[in-house]
Amino acid sequence: MKIVNSYIFRAVCALLIGLLLVSNPERMTGLLVQVIGGLFLISGLVSLINYFIIRYSDKVPIKPVFPMVGLGSLLFGVFLGFFPGLFITYLMYIFGFLMVVAGINQLWNMFRLRRLIPFRWYVLFFTLLITALGVFVLFNPLESASVPFILLGVSFMLYGVSELINGVRWRKYSRMQQQKEQVLIERGDEEI
Repeated sequence: MKIVNSYIFRAVCALLIGLLLVSNPERMTGLLVQVIGGLFLISGLVSLINYFIIRYSDKVPIKPVFPMVGLGSLLFGVFLGFFPGLFITYLMYIFGFLMVVAGINQLWNMFRLRRLIPFRWYVLFFTLLITALGVFVLFNPLESASVPFILLGVSFMLYGVSELINGVRWRKYSRMQQQKEQVLIERGDEEI
């Protein structure tokens, strides 16, 4: 149990997770979708099992309604588990399309209202950037889906390094406090 609470263990785990996410973000994206699919599958299975247990029980006077949400959850979990790439691709197409539409809408409103509200160059820059990112996502759905995992991996690695530094600093502080307490105890013994 002491090793689980150790800062070294936490730092190494965070560094390893970060390295995995940064080194292979495409695989980690699919793996995360599969894990989410597994959670949907378990939720649906539990719902269906509970339904059948209650349905065929003699102790319950009112029979339950078939859990359509549970069945949907089970089927969605199976879909995510077996076809994570397909789900990611379609989801990224939807996100890319929404980003392009949002960027075009912002540009249209900006030019339409330019007499009433003067716009700055950085607003135009960010609007064009949103539109360009939407186009990029539409043409590269899987690559753009892995970008958040790269950022998450870098964050984990930074956390791991920070945890290691803070742990070393805390250990030094603890040793200094123990030494001070030892000196105070020795001084207290001499005075008595």
